[in-house]
Amino acid sequence: MGENYYEILGVSPEATPNEIKQAYFRLVRRYHPDVAPDPASHEKFLQIQAAYEVLSDPLKRAEYDKTLPKDPLTLSLLASRKNLLRVQEPQLVYVLLTVTPNAEEEMAAQRPPFNLCLALDRSTSMSGERLAAVKRAASMLIDELRPDDIFSVVTFNDRAEVVVPATRGQDKDYLKKQVAAITASGGTEIFQGLQVAYRQVGRFYSPDYLNEIILVTDGHTYGDEDKCYKLAVQARGQGIVITGVGIGHKWNAEFLDRLTAATGGSTHLITSSRHIEAFLETHFRGMGQRLAEQVTLAWHEQPGATLQYAFRLAPDAAPLTVESHLVLGHVPRGDKLQVVMEWLVRPQDLEAPEQQILDGVLRARLPLRQPPTWQKSVALALPLAKEADLSSPPPAIITAMGQLTLYRMQEKAQQDVQAGRIAQATRRLEQLASRLLTAGQPQLAATVRQEVGRVRRTHHLSDEGEKALRFGTRALITPPSSKRGASR
Repeated sequence: MGENYYEILGVSPEATPNEIKQAYFRLVRRYHPDVAPDPASHEKFLQIQAAYEVLSDPLKRAEYDKTLPKDPLTLSLLASRKNLLRVQEPQLVYVLLTVTPNAEEEMAAQRPPFNLCLALDRSTSMSGERLAAVKRAASMLIDELRPDDIFSVVTFNDRAEVVVPATRGQDKDYLKKQVAAITASGGTEIFQGLQVAYRQVGRFYSPDYLNEIILVTDGHTYGDEDKCYKLAVQARGQGIVITGVGIGHKWNAEFLDRLTAATGGSTHLITSSRHIEAFLETHFRGMGQRLAEQVTLAWHEQPGATLQYAFRLAPDAAPLTVESHLVLGHVPRGDKLQVVMEWLVRPQDLEAPEQQILDGVLRARLPLRQPPTWQKSVALALPLAKEADLSSPPPAIITAMGQLTLYRMQEKAQQDVQAGRIAQATRRLEQLASRLLTAGQPQLAATVRQEVGRVRRTHHLSDEGEKALRFGTRALITPPSSKRGASR
């Protein structure tokens, strides 16, 4: 089959006739030979004409749709406003991006084999019940392995050691004995463990596997953060996800958030050793429900449009690293991937009919599927108008922004504390405590009030309070149905 006409016009197969017409005129204004005389643009213009000729005719479109393969994923984009003011002043636009799996694809999908490495902190601070709980959790995962899974264990303090080399068809009793022999000593250098774990997963990397490193730590790493970030970018390029698990309150949450976000992973707080096994069991089973991995959005920067902030709402809540190659995460069966983006837009040409905000491609990897990759054009432009649009934003946008409000409040309060804006930080925290009480979260509200007093006295948040705010408000974002780890 030739070019996909919907892809050429940048619309979904569910697009209305009016949406198709608008997309056509937008592209014609950009690629018409009178505007763009180069040969490549002329070829693009001919493709646009051919696509519109078919999709604008109901009968031709119906016949064309019969020839299309079933799309495994569906993409939707929703903007917070219908138009922009025809002024060169900055205007905020919130965009809700949602990717959902096709029902037939969900039914046919099989659980891909795992290529999983546990990278375990065994520094002195992990001694006692923490390390014992981690070893019990590792043994539990070993029991859950299938014969085609690849599993490895790496431990680290100020150096790294391969406890279980990456292999499949393991002798489970032997693996458990190796894990049981792990002892605690030394300091914490995460890069050492991360680098060795990356090599273990890389030994058997395959696009048909779910390739992941689960990094478990309870402490800060010192002096090697930049090397960790660079390694995370390499892991992303190889299709390897990093999930972070922080135990207790002495680890660097901002560092782990940035590290995991680079690969489409996320960071999780474990406040008590007794919760480690339950978390890893849920996460392990949740991995088996992933339909699409490494969902990324790559776009060409548009004059006048700047992406300021991005946050994943589902399937698990996590901040995203803002860059032109945005790693969004994964799409699970029976759920969705949903991301909210904040764009600052300054219209450039006030005589133009519209302002382009987003023009790019969404890509995903689908293990065990042929073809193993999926991509979809993504475009968003808003009309320019002389008068403001006074209508309410779409309900889905209102819901998304409501979910994110409490997290953003604590995020800005923490930024104020770091910048020394103490009066502003305490005002935000007091407002947050009130909102949490209204939301039926009295325990978290009480924690916030304690931190207000601490910030006034010391100009700092406590380690425990900082994580309670960050992860407590984050836990309110994703509904329980989206956090389930369904059985395999």
